[in-house]
Amino acid sequence: MSRAQASKHYARILSQWPVDRLRPEVSFQSVLKKRLEAAPVAQINEANTARTQAPKPRNEAREVNALYSLLENRYSSAYPLSNAMMHPASAPDHYTTLVKELDEVPDRTFFQRVASRFRGMIRLS
Repeated sequence: MSRAQASKHYARILSQWPVDRLRPEVSFQSVLKKRLEAAPVAQINEANTARTQAPKPRNEAREVNALYSLLENRYSSAYPLSNAMMHPASAPDHYTTLVKELDEVPDRTFFQRVASRFRGMIRLS
């Protein structure tokens, strides 16, 4: 895969990648952009003007395919979770409650976060 084609694929992936609402300051997009900007280059050793070994070339076709498979949720459709896995007998509402709480976290105020922390320390049920 040529560098231009790979750049187009990476740009498309970055534009479609969802934003993490829990940690917006640490985004996958910025990490991937920094990695793409730091292209592997052979370095010259100034002491003896001998070339040092260049890093191994990345297999960009495999990387792009892996990113597309994550973006399109290929694995969740290929390997669906059973109802027994998502609702275990010991705590049937555990994952439902977890998803609900994760959706609510970014919109909480400071006082709601403090109250939630105290509720977590003192469990009555």
